[in-house]
Amino acid sequence: MAHPTRVEPSILHRLSKHSPETENWAGIREKSFQDLNTTNFPHKRIEEWRFTDLKPFTRTDFVPFSEAGTLPAADIEQYYIPESDRSRLVFINGTYQEKYSSIGGLGNGVTFGNLADYADHKATEEYLNKLVNYENDIFVPFNGLMFEDGAFIHLEKGAKAEAPIQILNLYTDSKQAYIATPRMLVVAEEESDVTIIEEHIGLSENTYMTIPVCEVKAKQKAHIHHVRIQRDNRSALHVSRPIAYVEKNAEYHSYTITLGAKLSRNEPRVVQEDEEVDFTLDGLVLIDGDQIADTHSVMDHRFSHANSHQLHKVVVNGKAHSIFNGKIFVRRDAQKIDSFQENRNLLLSVDGLVNTKPQLEIFADDVLCSHGATIGQLDPEEVFYLQSRGMTEEKAKEVLTYAFALETIENMKVESVHKLLIDEVYRYTKANNVTKITA
Repeated sequence: MAHPTRVEPSILHRLSKHSPETENWAGIREKSFQDLNTTNFPHKRIEEWRFTDLKPFTRTDFVPFSEAGTLPAADIEQYYIPESDRSRLVFINGTYQEKYSSIGGLGNGVTFGNLADYADHKATEEYLNKLVNYENDIFVPFNGLMFEDGAFIHLEKGAKAEAPIQILNLYTDSKQAYIATPRMLVVAEEESDVTIIEEHIGLSENTYMTIPVCEVKAKQKAHIHHVRIQRDNRSALHVSRPIAYVEKNAEYHSYTITLGAKLSRNEPRVVQEDEEVDFTLDGLVLIDGDQIADTHSVMDHRFSHANSHQLHKVVVNGKAHSIFNGKIFVRRDAQKIDSFQENRNLLLSVDGLVNTKPQLEIFADDVLCSHGATIGQLDPEEVFYLQSRGMTEEKAKEVLTYAFALETIENMKVESVHKLLIDEVYRYTKANNVTKITA
């Protein structure tokens, strides 16, 4: 007779007792409570977590954000993108802010707003909390227990969003460390099209943990362009769970930019639900100091005829640590798959650390799949060449680092977001120039 796994109490188990009372999410609360109380908090003895130590955060006395004495946000208009002046949803510490949001209409068939206001919507009833399939994961059920508000986006058949939708998640200063649980549900019906800009920004230097969960459903011939920009402060812990299901002839293109947080753990997943799909799971990580950025991704090919692409680029300086584990699954009947995956890492310091593990698990024989990883420093010959053209050594290294990072953001559709990311890359390369390449 099998014995149940012993569950050791953790900070999340303790805080789950403060789950908000709401009729909207009663069923989700019940399932999340059961899942949470049969799941342990991750530790380094688990293979998937062996490079990422959460102990410093488990020692922090977190409270629900409602009890943390959070301070008001100020000057948040600077984070608005102009293309979304009629299509912006703002959340502060996970709570919807109607006065900062702008829902002016995006054309016929496009519905978006606070998830709590659409609890009875057919798409919410059909898909919310039904798409997340993270096994033995404590963070999804904790989010399910604690969230009240969230972003809701629904496109009817043939609907085209006339402007990008900005989902702005802000985290404010507080008297105590707190945990926020942002939530998002996106359902794109047949032949619809939408661009989503999801941002996470820390406004102060206080300690907080954010656990965003995002569920995406792209139905036949739908097109979704999803940009995720993480700019949490350097004291924050960011653990995200974005997952997308892609139906026949649909496209889902995701680009994640990781700049902030003391420790971030991103686990994006894309699941193919029919033939003839196309999806992207690109990422750019720019870290320095003592930051830790961990990406564990899954691209799951379940049917024939699919194209998938993942370019994950990382720049590491100081004592920062990057972890990448990218899994490509090709199921037994999934023939004619063309899948590309590459993790490229640039080390700017001798104390930086990179752990990378691209993975292929192929159970079909007629596929074209490639994966690989590179770790290196700036090429001295390239530096010398630029110096011979009149650049200083510092400027040459800055230009080469800038060029390395820039490739990932070339596919940004929204002009202001493209410019923002170019500025962020430039700011990073300017601040992290080093005069000595090797020890």
